[in-house]
Amino acid sequence: MNPRDVAAETERPAPADAAVRLRQAAFLRRFVGRRDELDEFRQALDRRPDDVTVLAFYGPGGIGKTALLQRMSVEAVQMGRDVVEVDADLVEPTKEAFAAAAAVPGPGRVVLLVDAAEHLNRLEGWLRDRFLLSLPPGSLVVLAGRQPPSPRWRSDPAWQDSLVVRALEGLTEEDSARVLTDAMTGLGVGRRQRMAFAHGHPLALRLLGRDSGHGPANGWNPSPQAVGELLRRMVDPPPSAVHQQALEICAHVPDVTEDLLRVFMPEQAYEVFDWLRRLPYVSAGRAGLRMLPVVAKAVDRDLRWRAPVFYLSMHKTLRAHVQVLIRDRPEPESLRSAAIFNQIQGHGSWALGFDWSDRHDSVYEVPCDAAGIRRVRALAHTSLDECGLSVVDFWLHRQPDSFRLYRSAETGETVGCLALLQLGRWDAAETAVDPVVRAVRDHVEAEGGLRPGHRVNLMRFAITRNHSVERLTVLPRMLARVTRDVLSQERLDWTVLAVRGDARLKLLLESADFTRLPGTPHPEERVTLFGRDWRAGGVSQWADLLDDRMFHGFLTPDGASVPRATVFSRASFDEAVHDALRSWHQRERLVDNPLLHAAFVVQSPGDPEKILRGLIVQAVESIGQDPKAKWQRAAVRATYLDGGNTQQAVARELSVSFSTYRRYLKRGVERVCWYLWEQEMTHVARARAEQTRGGSAAAAEPLAWPGGRAPARRLSGRDSGAKGTG
Repeated sequence: MNPRDVAAETERPAPADAAVRLRQAAFLRRFVGRRDELDEFRQALDRRPDDVTVLAFYGPGGIGKTALLQRMSVEAVQMGRDVVEVDADLVEPTKEAFAAAAAVPGPGRVVLLVDAAEHLNRLEGWLRDRFLLSLPPGSLVVLAGRQPPSPRWRSDPAWQDSLVVRALEGLTEEDSARVLTDAMTGLGVGRRQRMAFAHGHPLALRLLGRDSGHGPANGWNPSPQAVGELLRRMVDPPPSAVHQQALEICAHVPDVTEDLLRVFMPEQAYEVFDWLRRLPYVSAGRAGLRMLPVVAKAVDRDLRWRAPVFYLSMHKTLRAHVQVLIRDRPEPESLRSAAIFNQIQGHGSWALGFDWSDRHDSVYEVPCDAAGIRRVRALAHTSLDECGLSVVDFWLHRQPDSFRLYRSAETGETVGCLALLQLGRWDAAETAVDPVVRAVRDHVEAEGGLRPGHRVNLMRFAITRNHSVERLTVLPRMLARVTRDVLSQERLDWTVLAVRGDARLKLLLESADFTRLPGTPHPEERVTLFGRDWRAGGVSQWADLLDDRMFHGFLTPDGASVPRATVFSRASFDEAVHDALRSWHQRERLVDNPLLHAAFVVQSPGDPEKILRGLIVQAVESIGQDPKAKWQRAAVRATYLDGGNTQQAVARELSVSFSTYRRYLKRGVERVCWYLWEQEMTHVARARAEQTRGGSAAAAEPLAWPGGRAPARRLSGRDSGAKGTG
């Protein structure tokens, strides 16, 4: 054999080594972002050789911790350092097992990379005080886990110069776009929706990028398989059904407090709140707990598909609680609650991409003082003509308290202003100067005029700096002010909004059931008026309509409005059943009972009152199907359906003690509630299934995903846990 051939054979890389290099090259091509973290790592590699440095990176599952460690490993090897890699998830959490897995190959400066470091919590003291100090001087340790090191370690003076702790955030928009482009090979639709859902989360970007999803012809919604995989990778199974419910509440509502949880779980609120705040994808903000956006969307969407009836009931209970906060709390908290109201209604497709959450509290509202008047004029100069400027000056003099300024929390700059006028009578000067007020007056008077002591609220100006992205953050803060005024103030006949050329806002208002008023107040201002007459339909009806549109979408397949059967929470349903029984012999009260608008009544032909009475009788008689419950049936029938006697008399008639009678009555009424609740759930599910089979392309979130209808969900102990939600 030729000696040269032998030399060439020995120099040729082994097939395994070549495959490793190919995989490493592919990994490096696809690795995106994390510039700050890599800079921190490179600086740590160059630090003095007489100490052990620890970098601790933490974040939720899928945020890119493992990929970051792999990139660091490549760089350390290229710099000639010995690298030891340990996956703590695969190592028994004992001192001996970890020491063996992290054994240093020699006396030189080593780079130790530990993934899934949260599994070493029980060993942290030993790791900090013994193992790390035994490493060769100049070694670098990188810990990556779902939780940061303990407060004790972070506050230890001995580690003050040697421990660096960093939270891993989502990728930037530019880096997210690169990851999604790489993952979306062959898929051309839904790019914007995928970006919005993933919110910079690397794992979500890659999973959703490969997901064909479902939705309208030109749209995209994640498939159940993709959502399920995201949840498996990001969310550990909750320890109980109560914890699962708390997770779903936190996904649906921003700024969850212990008070809110107490509405659903009064006995476990403290324990569950403490559990939530420790989750790696939940952060503690100024006003409560907030879930990582991608996790919140996945949890919320999964519940909506898996348990649609329970989902809508939970939503209505949360919305009603938020309305109470809007009415009863001081203005700052009331205003924040109004923003939450808008956000939870924004789970529907009509939310149109506004940043309802303001996750970082980037904008805040302040009253307009003397200095603020100058800022209002400066903003108005950027977007209004001379006629508009004169109207702004007029209202600044006439109603200065109606103006609100919006400032950047980061810079303190004024980024927007709102003028929300209150018009209790038609002033000749106001209608002469302002053509918009004149047009509002003409329309209101044509519709019957203002009632004595009532008023119109007019959003006359909503001005922002000329930054389209900034406007999508500022405008929701302004709309929160409008929503608060609608839901908290009495004696309000009309709410009118003057919109200047904002197509997105116009579509939002139409979806929220504000009517486009006829005519153009002033052609040069290009203003369109949207109004709602609260005399024709009150706030309660409007909130119910928004619930329907959040859940069902804007229109049904034939273009008609979604059927308006009332959707109950379990607690409000039980309360209505109790009231129906108590008013059995008082028809004037029974005809006002909310159950007359329940699905099992609305969807049945005939007189609603007769249908309701018949179903209640069936529910009472059904108790007797259980031989052990015959006394419960007798107590309910004698007390409510037969009537005419006091409860003490009924107890004597049944030949039982009063306490025993009360126990029978309580359990019998519970059985009636349960029977009727099952009827209600059956009718709601049937109606929704018929809508789904109709192929509603306009429905916001179809409840049957490709591959078959969602399995029917029997309400069990978990659902009855919402019984006290009220």
